[in-house]
Amino acid sequence: MTEERRKLDLGDEPEETTPQVSGYDFLCGSGELRCAFSTSRTIKMGMGANARKHESVIYWYVEQTENGEYEGRKLNKRNVPEGDAETLLLHTLVNDFTPQLTYYEEVVLPAMEALEDILDKADEHREDGRHYSAEMEYDRALAIEERNVRALFGLGLIFAARNEHQRTRELLAQLVKVKAAFDGKNQHLFNEFGIALRKSRLFVEAVVYYRRALDFVTTDENLYYNLARAHYEEGNWSDCLDALIMSHRLNPRLEVAHDLFEVIVGLAEDEERLNQYGKPPVPPNVAARARQILAVETGRLPLDENPILHGGVSDVAQGRARSGAQLMDEFGFEMDIDGFDDD
Repeated sequence: MTEERRKLDLGDEPEETTPQVSGYDFLCGSGELRCAFSTSRTIKMGMGANARKHESVIYWYVEQTENGEYEGRKLNKRNVPEGDAETLLLHTLVNDFTPQLTYYEEVVLPAMEALEDILDKADEHREDGRHYSAEMEYDRALAIEERNVRALFGLGLIFAARNEHQRTRELLAQLVKVKAAFDGKNQHLFNEFGIALRKSRLFVEAVVYYRRALDFVTTDENLYYNLARAHYEEGNWSDCLDALIMSHRLNPRLEVAHDLFEVIVGLAEDEERLNQYGKPPVPPNVAARARQILAVETGRLPLDENPILHGGVSDVAQGRARSGAQLMDEFGFEMDIDGFDDD
């Protein structure tokens, strides 16, 4: 998958394409802007002789993204960025925001580094299997930043590992409301949590999670594949095939998607295995379409009849290039065919 596909679209691109804010690019050694800013507005309070004006000041953490855009997050009372990022246009940043370099260097940066230290310690505990120590550190992080994405993901992984399904569901309900959870900056944790949901047999929750991710990016074949896999686990053949086809459109060479097409065909042709794995019957139209896609891949169907391109369903020969039944014989049905596992 290309780097372009990995990035999640968080909003309209700013009109300006200037890669630097003139006079501010010294704030970060890489040449990218990273600093605290402030905005202010005057609020009129009271009426008549009692009227008075009050200046309201808001502090922001602003950074320049890889594609030259600017994103701002408000700073909370603990002097760390909190909430979803807002895309800022260049003229807005220059005209309406005042840089606060001293505040950034002496207050904000140390607070952000201290938070990162807590999260690093929490991640280390979790990776070493010390889940309760990790949970305490993640809770410390959330006391500093209420919706910290790394802390939420970390807790979600812990709850899933301990099969605490209700707490995992509650955590998921928080995560899907946080746009920053899907911005690609925490890609490893993002991938890991989605797989953890499925492996904990929280299939409905996994579907919700992947659909939420697809609100932000529609060009990631792995997201569609993992959505298809979650639908497969819950026995929803129609939605499984729809998501699998989207994955195949984006990347026809994704091997795990090809394998899942074969599994669908194989189970449609083997009632005994359907019963063995507790799956409902594969609808004839779903099996026919999956078979047709495999036929195109093996050259037995002309490209102009490709159902991927035309969306049609038709009957084709029963032949197997490498059937789902054969696939299960070779690997067992516990095989790990997650597109994200290899990332």
